[in-house]
Amino acid sequence: MQQVPYRPVQFRDDDLPTALERSAAWLRAAQQWLGEPLDVIAVHLDYDDRAGSAYYEVKLLCNEEDLAGAPLAVQRAELTADMPLS
Repeated sequence: MQQVPYRPVQFRDDDLPTALERSAAWLRAAQQWLGEPLDVIAVHLDYDDRAGSAYYEVKLLCNEEDLAGAPLAVQRAELTADMPLS
């Protein structure tokens, strides 16, 4: 998509608000873990409203390079290790 490598992250539930809340919670946690905003290229919504098998699926298409980044905790540990002792 737009010549950017992406990784889909999917959330499926039997109601749309729950699927959206789960995707938002994951996005917040991922951004906190990485220590920077995550580049979401697109959001795709799919649903099946047949009786007995209803579901909503929210798919976030995230920049692959962002998800491959080092978490903030690792970056901080590396900075601390590089600091000279006084």
